[in-house]
Amino acid sequence: MNKMTQAALAAVVLGACSTAVFADDAAKPGDNGPDFSRCTELGCSKDIPITLEVPKKCTVSGGSPIILSSAGGTKTSNYAVESNTHYVLELSTANTGFSNSTYVKNGTNHISTTIKTNGGGLVNAGMGTTNHTGLGTDNYVVSVTNAATTASNAAGTYSDTYRIRVSY
Repeated sequence: MNKMTQAALAAVVLGACSTAVFADDAAKPGDNGPDFSRCTELGCSKDIPITLEVPKKCTVSGGSPIILSSAGGTKTSNYAVESNTHYVLELSTANTGFSNSTYVKNGTNHISTTIKTNGGGLVNAGMGTTNHTGLGTDNYVVSVTNAATTASNAAGTYSDTYRIRVSY
């Protein structure tokens, strides 16, 4: 056979074989082939969901130490709660827990104090738990009032701790 005939015969044989291979790869009924259920005579469509999960977060900032005066009076400190969700604010003291009538102490010696909190929807609030909307920054002012000390108050450093707890 001449070279032209051999080349034509080879092209026909190879073409027929490749068609059979591609025909076998096409989707068959029952296979996971193309889904034409959302197609109409006008075209096809598909929806792709888009999501973003934002985790709950809060920070408490500020809150400088409160140094009371032996002459008595009121001292304050400012703090802020920044939260991206509703939260519960729990205020307490180390010495009396949830009472705003508390004290600073030095060993067994006590000097009475009164604590009030304003801000974030609170007005002269005492200790305990309150619900807050969050979704931003809530600013608070804590005020601690004490009477003047007398000779009956033992010398030394008296202390208490104002506790701020935030939960979701």
